[in-house]
Amino acid sequence: MMPDILRQQFLLHARLAAFQRRIEKASKRVGDWCDKISRGYVAFSAGKDSTCILALVREQAPPTLPAVYFDAQCAFPEVEELLAQTPQLLKFPADEPFLATLQRCGLSGQGVEQETMRTTVYGPITRLIAEYGFDGGCYGLRAEESRARALHAYRRGAIFQYKRDGLWACQPIWDWTYMDVWAFIVSRNLPYCDTYDRLWDAPREDQRISYWAGETKRRWGRYAWLKKNYPTLWNQLAEAIPEVRAYV
Repeated sequence: MMPDILRQQFLLHARLAAFQRRIEKASKRVGDWCDKISRGYVAFSAGKDSTCILALVREQAPPTLPAVYFDAQCAFPEVEELLAQTPQLLKFPADEPFLATLQRCGLSGQGVEQETMRTTVYGPITRLIAEYGFDGGCYGLRAEESRARALHAYRRGAIFQYKRDGLWACQPIWDWTYMDVWAFIVSRNLPYCDTYDRLWDAPREDQRISYWAGETKRRWGRYAWLKKNYPTLWNQLAEAIPEVRAYV
């Protein structure tokens, strides 16, 4: 459960005029994006950022616009629960299961990060667009999360078109902060993934929902946290990739 002191902080933030202006700006971006496309989707990871953009998009987009979850068979149980409650959800398979990619490349192998991105993001997006004919995608990327994302957002802006496939991309909350995101969720009483309730004591930059297996942050407690909070998943990971035991 979200600590009450945090909830109150988020609700106070939601009362700020600056926050209301951010919502208005993000809503306009979504509206402008909707005007450019005929068939779009929202990339939905079940994380806090995609929870916000799904709510923003569904205020303006047709009710049939899908939320797309790229399924690499590596979701936390709470993610599956939230997905089951999400209307118009499209589960689209990754190029291969996440654990299979890690086994093939090795947890610390050269190029493993690029390969996992290829099999769980770039490859599936290419197949998704070809199969469903989407001409627009809305994403929950934020500049605050990393320098690379900040540079991408400042260079591209909130709405841009990819040359490779003509897809219109929208990043309506690229300039939102951590406080903005949670203020939006709490003030709108949006359902969020309960995995976050195991993360409130972690640094803000680590309060992120992704696949439960992965190569990032392995030296900084990722697997110790998994073993403590999800022992069944930890055992599954350790059986598939024994080298993770060296990090716990």
